[in-house]
Amino acid sequence: MSAIIGFQFVNVVNGLIKANNEAAMKDVVYELVDDNEPTGGFRIYLVVEATAWNKAIRIYNSDHVDSGVDYCEVKAGDSTGKPAKSDPKYKYDTERINWPKNDNPVRLCFMKPGTLGIWTTVYDINIPKEDRTKFGGKSLYIYWGNDGTKLFSETANRLKKGKIV
Repeated sequence: MSAIIGFQFVNVVNGLIKANNEAAMKDVVYELVDDNEPTGGFRIYLVVEATAWNKAIRIYNSDHVDSGVDYCEVKAGDSTGKPAKSDPKYKYDTERINWPKNDNPVRLCFMKPGTLGIWTTVYDINIPKEDRTKFGGKSLYIYWGNDGTKLFSETANRLKKGKIV
């Protein structure tokens, strides 16, 4: 099922991506796509304009987390991320997220630099255990535009795996 919420395109079951600060995320578009990922988790892609301020998504409670750190993250922007192979005006980062062994939700924290460059969480998405089957084996593309731009509201500007990696 698809839904359009303002300028956000959410290609998931209604209510699966729950908003806690909709105004802060007006420049974000999500798409959940069946990209033939292995089951037991999902892949996350963060796609931004190459000239954008750096943006990050921290992922908490993933089985991927190791070495004593309690999160992993994807980061992209003017000084981080990788150029998309088909169009250098985009940068991206990607990470495979495996489901944790516990019942706690996987938490995605959307972050960007605030005052003095200190990373600030502007938005959260929690994926509870009961929603894991809806994400499992898929790719979650998160397109995060510059403030006030509508670049990713156009479907043609939302690159997928074959044009990114």
